[in-house]
Amino acid sequence: MRSRRGAPLSALTPVLIAAIAGLLPAAAPDRAAAVCIPARQVFAVREAGKVAFRQPSDLVLAGDRLYVLDDLNGRVAVLDRQGRSLGAIPLPGSEDTSWLGIGFGGADQLFLASSGDRRIVVLDLKGKPVREFPTGDPGETSSPAGILVSRGSCFVADNRAHKVRVFSLDGRQQTSWGGLGENPAQFRAPFRVVQDSLDRVLVTDALNSRILAFTPKGDPLAAFGEFGTTEGTLFRPAGLAVLDGDRMLVSDAYFGSLQIFSAQGAYQGVLCEGGRPLALESPMGLAVRGSTVYVVEMGAGRVSAWEFGPRQESVPHPE
Repeated sequence: MRSRRGAPLSALTPVLIAAIAGLLPAAAPDRAAAVCIPARQVFAVREAGKVAFRQPSDLVLAGDRLYVLDDLNGRVAVLDRQGRSLGAIPLPGSEDTSWLGIGFGGADQLFLASSGDRRIVVLDLKGKPVREFPTGDPGETSSPAGILVSRGSCFVADNRAHKVRVFSLDGRQQTSWGGLGENPAQFRAPFRVVQDSLDRVLVTDALNSRILAFTPKGDPLAAFGEFGTTEGTLFRPAGLAVLDGDRMLVSDAYFGSLQIFSAQGAYQGVLCEGGRPLALESPMGLAVRGSTVYVVEMGAGRVSAWEFGPRQESVPHPE
């Protein structure tokens, strides 16, 4: 069994740049060639409403609007699909509150993960509080990160409890699964959670360097990904999105790559510009519409969008 030891379990703290993206690989990466999927930048913005992003951590696409969780500014910035600002929604709580995940669902509501406060906050699209609920019992370790709202349930990746917790939309915990470890039903810092058309709940298991698949009730189905620093392997998987055919698009928080895997976990290629894999700055959250992926780059304080095309043959990187 491959070892992933050496990365501290504190690697998913509220300051994620020094966490996932700041962990150095054990060996220098071999990036000599790549199975390239051509990508073209649609836009890249560093501000919304003339306010610069400060550690944006996640985003969700609802209709034709992007809702960007702008952590240190304590707001959700609203953009259109061309990156133009449409306003902002202020977040409740103190300046010390850390916001790591955002989901959309219910009656046009935003579900927000307040990591340090161990709670989920629900707002309407005008910013009015709807409800909030804790993600752990009093005294229990908890730090919610990724959120998926689907089919009447709210799935939360809890990266300190190393669990996925499932709540009703009114905040009642229905079930949970996981625990610390490397087995197929365990995690080391789960981060993002999505669902595909096969009804699988997919989770980035950041410090185990893999993607885990479960039924909505938590029964383990599969584990995808091999630990490594070369193309087609996973080092620090962070963002996760589902493409057509239930393919998986995975961002690497350290290398800044966007890789595509089949529904069965087979490597299909990496998004490239000019024949070279993208090297984004701490891409932590993804959203996809058709052949366009929207990315939150926490390290750059930026939201970018990329159109991508069909796979090409392996090509050497230009010097």
